[in-house]
Amino acid sequence: MIGGWLWLAMAMASDPDPLLDSLTAELERTRSGWGAEADAPYFLGYRLGDVQRVSVSARYGQLLRVDESAERILDVSVRVGSPERDSSHALRGDFVAGTNFHLGRRIPLDGDERALRVAVWDATHKAMRDAQERWLRVAANQVVKVREEDDSADFSVEEPSVYLGEPASLEVRPSDWTSVLQRVSTVLDDHPEVFGSSATLDGMAQTTYVVTTEGTRIRQPRTWLRVALSAHTVAEDGARIRLYRWKDVSEPSRAPDEAALLEWASQLRSTLVQMRAAPQGEPYSGPVLLRGRAAGVFVHEVIGHRAEGHRQKLDDEGQTFKGKVGQRVMLPSVSIFDDPTLSTYAGEDLNGHYRFDEEGMPGRRVSIVERGVFRGFLMSRSPIEGFPTSNGHGRAQPGRLPVSRMANTVVQTTDPRSEVQLRRRMRQLLRAQGRSWGLLVDEIAGGFTLTGRVFPNAFNVRAVTAFKVFADGRPDERIRGVDLVGTPLVALSNVVAVGNDPAVFNGFCGAESGSIPNSAVSPSLLISTLEVQLKDRDADRPPLLPKPIAAGDT
Repeated sequence: MIGGWLWLAMAMASDPDPLLDSLTAELERTRSGWGAEADAPYFLGYRLGDVQRVSVSARYGQLLRVDESAERILDVSVRVGSPERDSSHALRGDFVAGTNFHLGRRIPLDGDERALRVAVWDATHKAMRDAQERWLRVAANQVVKVREEDDSADFSVEEPSVYLGEPASLEVRPSDWTSVLQRVSTVLDDHPEVFGSSATLDGMAQTTYVVTTEGTRIRQPRTWLRVALSAHTVAEDGARIRLYRWKDVSEPSRAPDEAALLEWASQLRSTLVQMRAAPQGEPYSGPVLLRGRAAGVFVHEVIGHRAEGHRQKLDDEGQTFKGKVGQRVMLPSVSIFDDPTLSTYAGEDLNGHYRFDEEGMPGRRVSIVERGVFRGFLMSRSPIEGFPTSNGHGRAQPGRLPVSRMANTVVQTTDPRSEVQLRRRMRQLLRAQGRSWGLLVDEIAGGFTLTGRVFPNAFNVRAVTAFKVFADGRPDERIRGVDLVGTPLVALSNVVAVGNDPAVFNGFCGAESGSIPNSAVSPSLLISTLEVQLKDRDADRPPLLPKPIAAGDT
C-alpha cells in the first residue's frame, strides 16, 4: 500500500488538481492519525461531486426562467470493524436505529486548499464518530438477534482503481436556447384546450472524485443535457392529462434542433387534444402489447430492482429472485443484461453509462436473464451468498451512500417479431380468451415498484397513451386513465412474444441511494395476461373561462 501512495503522490505532482490534491492529502493525514485505537476505522473513502447546472424554460411563448448554479457535495465513508462485519451492517428489529442515515456535506466552491481541507476535516470527524457509535450498536444487535439467513461479509475486498479523466465542462450557453424555446412554446401553447405547457432545457456537468485508503483514485466526468416539452389539460370529467416528451444526450451537439422541436410541439399538442376527448379506460385483465419504451420501463420495474444484490440479504425485502438462480423465469428466447459500459444503443445516448461506479469499481456487463434463465444480480461492494464481489453497480447521487442499482438494462431476443406478427398473435390470444379487445400501451410516464414484504410485492407502470386493439381487426381506439399493475413472477412468465423494435427509455430512478440516471432498452413485449387499473385523478372541473386570446385575435 505504501508503494501505491508513493505512486499517487507522484501522479499528483504531474496532474495538479486542487480538489483531488486536498482530498488525497487529508485522507492520508487522517489515516496516519488513527493510531492503535481499538475502534479505529479499517476503511476511509471520500467521494466528491463537483456539479455545474444550467436550466432554461419558456412558457406561453415567453421566457420563464434562466438559472445557472454550481455546488460541491462531499460524502465521507467510514467503516469500523472488519470487512466481514462492520459498522454498515443492518440493525435488525429497529427501523429508526437500523437505518444507516447519511447526508452529504456541501463544501466551498473556490479552490483555496485550506478551506477545502478544513471542510473535509470537519466532515471526516463527524463521520468517524458516527461509525464508531454505530459499530457498538451492530455488535450488540448481533448478540440479541437470531442468526441471519445470509451471513455474507459486509464489504468486499477489491483491487483499487486509478482513472483520471478530464474534468467535465458544460458547453451550453443559455442565450443560444432562449429564443428557440420561446418559439417552440408558442407552438405548443397554440390551442384553447392546452391549459398549461412549457419548453425546457436542463444541462449538467459533473466531475466525480473517489479517493480511498485502499489506493483508489478516480476523477470521472459526466455531461448530460435534456430538452423537454410538457403540456397538460383537464377533461370534462375532471381528469388531469399530462404529456411529456424529452431527449437526453451526452453532448449538446446531439440535442434536437429547432425544426425537430417545433414538430414535437405540434404532435404533442395534437395528441393532448385527442386524449382530452378520448373515453376513460376501465379495469381489465387480458392481453397487453407494450411498445418498446413502455416495455423497457416494465422490465425496469418488474425485474430490475429485484435483481439489485443488496436487497437479497435484507430481512424486510421480498427477495423474489434469491432462490431463482439457474431457474427459468421467462421465454427461452429472451435475455436481459445490465451494462454501464454502453454509451449508445439503437442510435440513442444512454443515461446509465459510466466507467466507474460511486465506489470506484469498474462498471461491468452483468447477465441477469440468459435465454430465459435467471443468472445473477447487480452487485455493489456489499456481498451476498454466491456473489462475493462487486460488478461495478454501486451507485448513488451526491449526498447518499451507494447501493447496488441498475445502469443500462437491455432486453434482447433470438426470436424477434414484427408488429404485424405481434398484433396477429394478440388477436389469437383475444379469441382464445373470449375477449373482443385488448390493450396496446404506447407511451408511459415512468413507474414504481414495491419490493418489500410488508406491502404487496407488486409494480405499477404509469401508462400515458393507450389504445384498445380489437379482435375483429377494427381500427384501434384511444383511451386514457389507466395504469399497468401486477406481480413480478406472474407478469414475466406471461410474456409470450417479443418485437424487433428496440427502443430506449432514458430517465432517472429513485431509491434509497437517491435519484440516479439510467436507461431501459427493450423491444415491444406481448403479454398474454396483465392487469390494468384506473389511474388516480383530480376532481376539479375545467377552468370556468376559456384561455385568453392574444391581442388582435378574434
